[in-house]
Amino acid sequence: MRPVLRALAVLAAALALPGPLAAEAVALRHSPWLALRFEQGGAEVPLANTDLLRSEVTLARAPFTIVLPVRGADDTYMIAGWTDEGIFTAAKASARAGPEPLTELPPYFREGTGMADTAAGSGVLMLNAEGHNHLYGLRLGPDYYRHAVSFSAIGSHDANGDWRETPISAAKGPVYLVAWFDEDADGIMRHGEFEFLVLNFR
Repeated sequence: MRPVLRALAVLAAALALPGPLAAEAVALRHSPWLALRFEQGGAEVPLANTDLLRSEVTLARAPFTIVLPVRGADDTYMIAGWTDEGIFTAAKASARAGPEPLTELPPYFREGTGMADTAAGSGVLMLNAEGHNHLYGLRLGPDYYRHAVSFSAIGSHDANGDWRETPISAAKGPVYLVAWFDEDADGIMRHGEFEFLVLNFR
C-alpha cells in the first residue's frame, strides 16, 4: 500500500509544478483563434496557450517567420506590437465578446494607423502602441498559396523619438503582439477575430 501512496504523492507533486511542465501540457502547433504558426530555422516552433486569448512562443535570437492561414484572394492581417502588456489592455477583450461588441477600435488599429513598409515587406517587425503592421498582398509573402512573413529585425522609436531597427540577434523581450483578421470585413474587432501573442527570446 505504501508504494502506491508514495507514487500518488510523487504524481501530485509533479502536477503542481509550475513552468515548463505546464507549458508542455498545453503546447500547440498554431494559435487557437487565428491559427498562426511560427517557424525558425526551417522548423515549426510550438506555442503554449496560457489563457483563452493569449499564447506564448519561445524563439531563438534569430530570424523567424509567422505563417498565416490563406483565407481568400484579398487577405489582410493586422499585427500590432509593443514592449508591454498595455497593448492587450487597450483591446478591452471582455467588451468584444458580448452580443453587442465594442465598436471602438484600439488606438493601434484605427483608420490610418498602418505603418509604412516596402511593398513586399522589409523584414522589420515594427512596434508602436498607436500603429500596426498592415499585411496584405506581397507583404504576406511572394507565394500565393502560403502567407509567410519573415522578420529579421525589430523596429521602434527610441527615447529620443528616433527610429531604430535592432537585429533579432540583439532582441530583448518579451514582445507583445495583438493580431486581428477582420473576417466579416465590418471594421469591428470581435471575439474570435483577434488574439494575443507573447514572443520570448532566449
